[in-house]
Amino acid sequence: MKKTLFSLLVAAALAPVTLLAAPEKSGAGPRTAPNYEAAQASVPEDGYVLALYADGWDKFSKPLVDKLLKDKAIKSALSKSVVIEYGAPNFWNDDVKKEREAILGKLRWVGPQTYPAFVLYDKNGRHYATVTVPYSDRKDASKIAGNIKSARQSLEKQNELLAKAAGEQGLAKAQTLGKSAILENINRPDNIIRMLKEADPQDKSGYIRRLEFNMHAYAEGTAKTEDWKATLKEVEDKINDKAYSATQRQGLYATAIGLLHRHGSPADQPKLERYLREMKKIDPKSIQGISADHAKTLWVSSLSYADGWSPSVLPKDDTPTEIDGPLPIKEAGTYEVTFTYKRGSHQLEVKGLQLFDGKTKVAEDMHTGTTGIKHNNNVYTLTVPSKVKNPVLKGIFNMPTNRDSYGSISIKKK
Repeated sequence: MKKTLFSLLVAAALAPVTLLAAPEKSGAGPRTAPNYEAAQASVPEDGYVLALYADGWDKFSKPLVDKLLKDKAIKSALSKSVVIEYGAPNFWNDDVKKEREAILGKLRWVGPQTYPAFVLYDKNGRHYATVTVPYSDRKDASKIAGNIKSARQSLEKQNELLAKAAGEQGLAKAQTLGKSAILENINRPDNIIRMLKEADPQDKSGYIRRLEFNMHAYAEGTAKTEDWKATLKEVEDKINDKAYSATQRQGLYATAIGLLHRHGSPADQPKLERYLREMKKIDPKSIQGISADHAKTLWVSSLSYADGWSPSVLPKDDTPTEIDGPLPIKEAGTYEVTFTYKRGSHQLEVKGLQLFDGKTKVAEDMHTGTTGIKHNNNVYTLTVPSKVKNPVLKGIFNMPTNRDSYGSISIKKK
């Protein structure tokens, strides 16, 4: 009896040791490590994952990371990666940076836009994607897991394309390299521009100019241009270049629209409207697509009896400009045309008004009038000698620079 009891006690004592020493089963999911050096105990088949949270300055970040790392969907997405948790401080100093370098080792630090986040590296330590955890998705781990899987699938595809390109030459190689650089949910391959220039120095594939194009800097540069018509032509040429992505082309449309709105004349209104329509068509759900209708409402209009005037329809010189109809001018008699300011930084300055029947001038009132916070001679009188079959009303304005003015036009017969 004593022997049996002794045997049981020995077995019980040894049991926990045996369990702790048992090796992790292959394919059991990601393993964790305190730092890069410890992660090197065995090279991770599926790379490294830096699970980032805000250390102390966001009380929800750390618990959320811990919860996500226990989720089955997240574990499946991370597969055989090595996960290193790291708490990013609110303020950085030399000591904190040294501590970070000791944890990350050869892994490059990539600060995410929001916390928490999963920073993904391949088995060679190259950062290929960052998956953030938006507030709206914090209760749905499956979406985050899906984003991680999507990035890993893109990495596999990218590696396949790079391997294929290694056996190609010239334009064929450039096209394969270019495809590897524009995959969604993943960063470009390292040194991709250099490889493209070696394979395709004349950029026949178009990938070099697509990848080197900085839309933000380009749009900022066009805003400062003086020769806006030459710049518009340059932008239009880029819009028609199939090398640029859909997103880049939308940005180019937005740049062209901005040039036309700032510098164009009433004659440019049809082009402005067309560009807004084409920009929206590329991707109606994008920011530019959604803003197209709003911009059309604000910027696309006509100098008309119904709509009045706005900055975009006022001419920059004193060329007679038609005021669209239909006009309530038909019978002979005396008509008063009144310009009434509504809003804007500048008053409207009018030099005269002319009435035509088709192409024949039948009446005019040429005098200087203004309408703003105060009105001065803003009523124009037209004496019509006989019935008008095709009334055409033209205004002569004096608004060469300051055209931030909105107002209405009324016509009444005395």
